[in-house]
Amino acid sequence: MAAGCSPGPGLRAAPVPEPPPTSTTTRPAPPPDDRRVTLPSAAGATTTTVVALSPGGAAVEGTVAGPGGPVAGATVRVERLVGGQVAVTEVAAGDDGRWSVAGVAGGRYRVRAWRAPDLAQLTPALVFVGAAERASVPLEVDRFGGPAATASATPDPPVVGQPVSMGVQVSVRSVDAAGVVHSAPVPLARLELAAGSGWLVRTSPVSVTDGTGRARFELTCLAAGPQPLALAVTGLASLPLALAACVDPPGAPRSVPSA
Repeated sequence: MAAGCSPGPGLRAAPVPEPPPTSTTTRPAPPPDDRRVTLPSAAGATTTTVVALSPGGAAVEGTVAGPGGPVAGATVRVERLVGGQVAVTEVAAGDDGRWSVAGVAGGRYRVRAWRAPDLAQLTPALVFVGAAERASVPLEVDRFGGPAATASATPDPPVVGQPVSMGVQVSVRSVDAAGVVHSAPVPLARLELAAGSGWLVRTSPVSVTDGTGRARFELTCLAAGPQPLALAVTGLASLPLALAACVDPPGAPRSVPSA
């Protein structure tokens, strides 16, 4: 049998085929699917911080003064500022203009005063009060009630001997119950410009305001320095106009005061 399996003369045995290669590459496992995983909730509570004005050992006090002296009955708003939060109280000034807020906590305070419908403080007072301090905060209010006229000039300041274009606006101002100043324009009001000797009025001194309470005049300044101007408004009042003092043109000789 062995002889029968041997190749005969001139014959070769068929080669044995190589075994197929085996791969050792492994694929990564897919990520776990956690879409259905539920985490247990933890017990907790929501907290809210409220700024307190009192109790405390500090006091904030002062006086309210206006153009005519102490302002009786003025409203004073006292605010304690902590971060972005505010604690507020309001008190009324007495007949002598004095006011006081006692038994409060220390810290940063903002204070302002007003009296509707004519007096207000546009810029509040800011003060830091110690825990046991008695801080004095004087307050001043300005008059904003009734008619008012504002003026602007081109060029500004006016130059002596050169044309000046002056715009004016007439309005009625009032202070509301919260101390906010409101201004309402006066349309179709008859105006008459009263100029002193330092001005030459080049247009008619009489004009009428438009729908926004505005009117325009053309003038020439005749002398350097402050030159008075006023505006008579029919049915309202005579209102002063505030312009910058006139200046000499560049290169003009300046007068030297005598010794």
